[in-house]
Amino acid sequence: MLHNPGPGRFIVIEGLDGAGTTTQVRLLHRRLQGVSAVHLTYEPSEGPVGLQIRMVLQNRVVVDPAVLAALFAADRMDHLYHRVREGGIVAHLERGCAVLSDRYYLSSLAYQGMTQEWGWLWHMHARAIRPDRTLFVDVPVEVCLERIAASRGGRFDLFENQEALERVRLSYLDAIDRLRQEGESIEVVAGDAPPQAVHEAIWQKVAPLF
Repeated sequence: MLHNPGPGRFIVIEGLDGAGTTTQVRLLHRRLQGVSAVHLTYEPSEGPVGLQIRMVLQNRVVVDPAVLAALFAADRMDHLYHRVREGGIVAHLERGCAVLSDRYYLSSLAYQGMTQEWGWLWHMHARAIRPDRTLFVDVPVEVCLERIAASRGGRFDLFENQEALERVRLSYLDAIDRLRQEGESIEVVAGDAPPQAVHEAIWQKVAPLF
């Protein structure tokens, strides 16, 4: 992993499907606008590889799990380094803009780490930029499934069932431990409180960066 080329700060919010990461990145984006220039983004990206990933997650295309892992890594490299309209993460960081991302490589290490060899996943991310801080919003699986059902009318994606999400949560916690041993700054925030309360807990972890 590479260090942030800065001076912009790089912050990532992670969590299970249904954990409320999208709500939290939007709340944090609104708050950071009063502090810094900030770019809001998410993964999978809207790039060409990201669109392929969405088709897989929606069960419209079936690929081998190793192929899906490679697609996520490819999408991430494009997300980081593409220079179309200077829209990549690195370009924003180099201009001094804070970048706030809804998911990043912790997701790959958690989801794809359940079926793929850790060293291979790690190698594919050798050119990835380490976030300045990652926040994992930890929400009980039952709550996540209730939220997904309520927001999408009962439509679920590939990993969105009780057994899969339980395994993913344990894999996330394992990946967090491993990354912390590599020196990464990762904070776990309880996410089953009201959204504004979760946001305030996240802000306490992020504010010192600014």
